Amino acid sequence: MIKSVNGYLVEMNSRFDSHADPEMLSLVQPYKNGLDTKMNEVIGEAAQTLMKFGTQSLLANFTTDAMQEYVTGLGKTVDFAVINNGGLRTTLNKGPITVGNLYEIYAFENRLVLLELSGKSVKQLFDGFAERKIEGFSKNVKLVIKNKKVESLTIGGKPLDENATYKVVTVDYLAEGNSGMEAFTQATQYTDLDILLRDAMIEYIKKLTTENKIIYAEPDDRLEIEE
Repeated sequence: MIKSVNGYLVEMNSRFDSHADPEMLSLVQPYKNGLDTKMNEVIGEAAQTLMKFGTQSLLANFTTDAMQEYVTGLGKTVDFAVINNGGLRTTLNKGPITVGNLYEIYAFENRLVLLELSGKSVKQLFDGFAERKIEGFSKNVKLVIKNKKVESLTIGGKPLDENATYKVVTVDYLAEGNSGMEAFTQATQYTDLDILLRDAMIEYIKKLTTENKIIYAEPDDRLEIEE
């Protein structure tokens, strides 16, 4: 029987670097060299810094547009894409984009999923955005918020039809109803696309680079907030 447990915190800092165990260092170094080579691979170029904050997060705009385009390229029909700002862990800085940058931004092991939602569930989803906080959604959605309520919502250029069915690409974490997105748990169809968001973004940026395109985003008319 355990009668007592004692413990204390040890700060991991540079004082340990000068006393590295030679055998452990020789074991780890080849793996570190290989990992550094992979993480430092430049796969694209950002024309400007994409912040993750603000009423319209440029990083969220870029990410959701990329998600929709990527999944459409898989032969799937997608009405819009959604990501939570909390799932974007840091800013994408202007200049060369490395694989390591995307591991930092899309740090979680979130997989892309395709959901089928009723129009009523979609309305509930965007009502939550208006009341709680704004999350990222793709550019074919036009949302007007007034006094923290949805004033108007169009998808693909048409007003929301509560009797219609919409196909939404998001990540599995949100599809489980996390981050206040309980509306996703009402999906009538759930398809796991079996690819991490991070890997999809790496593929997408590499594709843009082969097309001589750089990463660019700007505020647009997908969101309007009236007081």
